[in-house]
Amino acid sequence: MLLVFLVAQTWTTYLDSALLYIGMTRADLTFRYDYSIRDSYRFPAVDVLLNDPLRTSDFLIALDSMFWSCPDHELVKLGCALYPLKIRSNNMKFMDACSSAAQRVVSVFSAIPAELHGVFEELTTFSPDLTSSIEEEKALEKHQDSLVQYLEEHAALIDYASLFQASADLLSATTHSQSWLEHIPLEPLNAIPGVTGTVLYYASHAWGEVVVGDSNTNVYTGDFAVIIDLGGDDMYQCSDPDMISIIIDMAGNDVYNGGDYTVGCGAWGTAIVLDKLGNDTYTAGNYSLGCGVFGVGILIDEAGNDRYYGDTFTQGAGGFGIGILKDCAGNDLYNGALYAQGFASTYGISILGDQIGNDVYTIRAKYIDEIRYLDHYLSLSQGFAMGFRPDLSAGIGVILEKEGNDYYVGDIFAQASSYWYGIGGIVESSGNDVYVAYQYAQGAGTHITIGALIDKEGNDNYLSKGVSQGCGHDLSLGLLHDLAGDDSYVAFDLSQGAGNANGIGMLVDETGDDSYSAKRPHNTQGYGDFRREYGSVGVLLDIKGDDDYRDGEDRCVWTNGRYGAGVDFE
Repeated sequence: MLLVFLVAQTWTTYLDSALLYIGMTRADLTFRYDYSIRDSYRFPAVDVLLNDPLRTSDFLIALDSMFWSCPDHELVKLGCALYPLKIRSNNMKFMDACSSAAQRVVSVFSAIPAELHGVFEELTTFSPDLTSSIEEEKALEKHQDSLVQYLEEHAALIDYASLFQASADLLSATTHSQSWLEHIPLEPLNAIPGVTGTVLYYASHAWGEVVVGDSNTNVYTGDFAVIIDLGGDDMYQCSDPDMISIIIDMAGNDVYNGGDYTVGCGAWGTAIVLDKLGNDTYTAGNYSLGCGVFGVGILIDEAGNDRYYGDTFTQGAGGFGIGILKDCAGNDLYNGALYAQGFASTYGISILGDQIGNDVYTIRAKYIDEIRYLDHYLSLSQGFAMGFRPDLSAGIGVILEKEGNDYYVGDIFAQASSYWYGIGGIVESSGNDVYVAYQYAQGAGTHITIGALIDKEGNDNYLSKGVSQGCGHDLSLGLLHDLAGDDSYVAFDLSQGAGNANGIGMLVDETGDDSYSAKRPHNTQGYGDFRREYGSVGVLLDIKGDDDYRDGEDRCVWTNGRYGAGVDFE
């Protein structure tokens, strides 16, 4: 479905002119990706884009368009199109969908060892030990290799089509639950354990308990399969759900609290949170807030100025499953620490979509990047995909922002980057946006993968240290494509259209009066050199506008390294 997305882009004609100066054509911009055995979890789109990297902008723009035109009840179906898996659009009644989904989940996991869940959690838990010896490091590496092998073998036993069909049916029924409410008796009941406040309906089924709260303030602490609340400023003390979990809140400034595997986390099942109105606060631990791990987790907030707080694997995160966080309106705050905000692990689809509002995306400094720096922190977030090298490919993780002046803060690996056979991306449709990160960021691909940041319009500011702003490292594409606005690009080195270790790095700015600054011009602003028997390619294209360069010049051509070129057109 999403592989038929190609349209001719005007900017590629200008690219042809730039490539002439380094003796290349578009056909040269491709990768050998036979250095690793193709695992069964790699997404088709990854292979397509590694073969023809110039289709990347079209792919992400098409995905953005399809997401915002997709009705909420078909979001799971949209995610399945990327696998690709075929699922049906069933029109099921609410209770029938709950029962059917629970039965499907039980059937899917009946023969799957429970240890699989723990293996994935151990592999995605970050616990550095800076004092470990070489022997301890080798033992840990051997242990992790065995975990990856176990994951690779046993995750294949899951019937993903059936699992996602259950999620699609449940989501469709959830978004149309109003008709069910209109046909059940709603009247105050005696006290129900697990609820403080007035309950209008209660039922117990084989697959879980169902409760409907009134429009006053309620507090929910029970382990309910379905909670529907008609209004009021409510509090949800969420627990780790079984098979299916649904929360529908009609109105009010609500508070959602939970630990790990809560608040819209579909782990070995499906979890859905739908909040229709109010300024809400979501606080949870690891694996939360629109997270799918061997399942589907969806959080949809339709209105209000909202706050999202999580730690690891949160705010639109997927691994062997689909994780979606969709916020439709309001000035929102997203705060995570690792694997967050549009993060995809192996066989994961993750989307953080924010439609309207001036939003802030922050990845806080918590997990030290001990491999590279002791004064910087791993982010691995904000439109980021990461696999288990060298055995398992990454997924597809994106942030899709429609309107607003947005602010992104990360450190190492952030803001449209990717690692090992995946796709990490951001599509910003409008607004004056600010991107701040340190390294491997803002359209950076590392190790046979795709990282691309597409900003359609607005006066934007990009600030990073290096391996950023359209940098491809080690047989990867790194792309920063800004279509309009007066933009500022500031970096230190190996950025702004830089190819390294046989990577392809491109910075394309189509229109606007722009400013480019780099401390080390010898490997920035269109840099590529010879390595490992063939080239690394770097291109900076500025197509229109009166532009300023620290070392270049407006309306001129320059080359940098054997396969690097910069062209400022009139």
